[in-house]
Amino acid sequence: MAGEPLRFTEILTTAAAVASFLGDSEVRPRHVALAVQVLRGELRFEDLGRPSSPLGRGSRSPAVHVGLRETVQRWFTELGSDPFAELGDDGITRFLAELAALEHA
Repeated sequence: MAGEPLRFTEILTTAAAVASFLGDSEVRPRHVALAVQVLRGELRFEDLGRPSSPLGRGSRSPAVHVGLRETVQRWFTELGSDPFAELGDDGITRFLAELAALEHA
């Protein structure tokens, strides 16, 4: 679904929140795709199922998949290392396609 541009850092923050909500130990590319859907209003956290209790996990935040970390760092640099940089539909499509390839590698 086409929509307003999304702030790159907001996508990443939401991806970490999705992984945490699901109780996953690692933020993976699929969490980023879900984050975009949440930010676009196509999906709600409630749609993801039952949340994992943060008390059951201790205070650990999810780690970040190595390939995801490298890809995100490269994109952040390409966006001028600007925490307020936004991605439009084309940028989001390219970013998610790159991440989908990582998820299936």
